[in-house]
Amino acid sequence: MNDAFTQMVKRRPYRLGKRADSATATRRRILEATLTLHDEQGITRTSIRDVAGRAGVSPATVLNHFPRMGDLIQACGQLSDNLFPMPTDAVLVGARDRGERVRLLAEALFTWWEEMASGWEHLQIDRRTLPEVDAWLRDVDALHRALVATALGAAADDVSVAIGTALTSFGSWRSLRDAGMDVSRAAAQVARSVADSPVAAATHQIEKGRLH
Repeated sequence: MNDAFTQMVKRRPYRLGKRADSATATRRRILEATLTLHDEQGITRTSIRDVAGRAGVSPATVLNHFPRMGDLIQACGQLSDNLFPMPTDAVLVGARDRGERVRLLAEALFTWWEEMASGWEHLQIDRRTLPEVDAWLRDVDALHRALVATALGAAADDVSVAIGTALTSFGSWRSLRDAGMDVSRAAAQVARSVADSPVAAATHQIEKGRLH
């Protein structure tokens, strides 16, 4: 009896470990199914039953992992951030001048817009009814402007930043893509447009003055 009990105890960690691995895999499958559905039809139009069907589990299993829809949305957002992180100012490291900084930033942002494109329009609709989506998009806008300001340099004024932000926006990427440009060509075009603008020229003169 004691030997049998001892053997059962020895086996239990293995069984619990296998169960934990299975639960982790199921949770991941649920999140990936949710992310795909959000891209296809938006957050507000995706139900627990939709997620369960796509993940190949029961609605009860989804609710076991995510008791509230808000929990599922938050976890899905974290997965999206991990899979497709927004560019940071690290993309500017090594740039020799402002033109190269703008090109590198535009290329990084356009690559990100391309990754996010399938669900971006749905997010614009979802933000009307989901405060957390609206807050996230506001954060994206603020980070976008900050990146553009960094790329343009300390002498850039609000108008320059606004122009740079517009030229590296999702809408700009989509228009350039529809015109037949890939990410690299589109980024180079944006860099030229910024360099040729009167505001940019004035800013460049200010920067030169500060260096002398």
